[in-house]
Amino acid sequence: MMANIARWDPMEDSLFDIFPAFFGTVARRAGDTWPRMDVAETQDAYHMSVELPGVKKESIQVSVYDDNVSINAENREEKTAGEEPNWLVKERTFGRISRMINLPEPVDETQAQAKHVDGVLYLTLPKKRSSAMKRLTIH
Repeated sequence: MMANIARWDPMEDSLFDIFPAFFGTVARRAGDTWPRMDVAETQDAYHMSVELPGVKKESIQVSVYDDNVSINAENREEKTAGEEPNWLVKERTFGRISRMINLPEPVDETQAQAKHVDGVLYLTLPKKRSSAMKRLTIH
């Protein structure tokens, strides 16, 4: 599933005030399926923080093309040999994680950077500079 990222407008959040229980449930379900993320914009770049608790750095793939960012990972359950435990609570989920978002402007993929610290993936995605003006020769 692909999500378009648009600049935040506080006036649009009024629906969340009217229906907090409904939107809270939707947000929790989305968080269980997709990694939760924050995306901030500066004049020169986009900065993303993506929660990937328990996911090893080696199992994360990030692809950047134009204004698209794709994040794929796999969180595997650690199994131990022996007797199956009698779970009292089992809320953690395991499996493939995939998220693709569309940013408002193209990214300079050659300058993009990623780091993984304590279960959080940090991306710095510089905006692509527009090309210099070119004067065309009229034939």
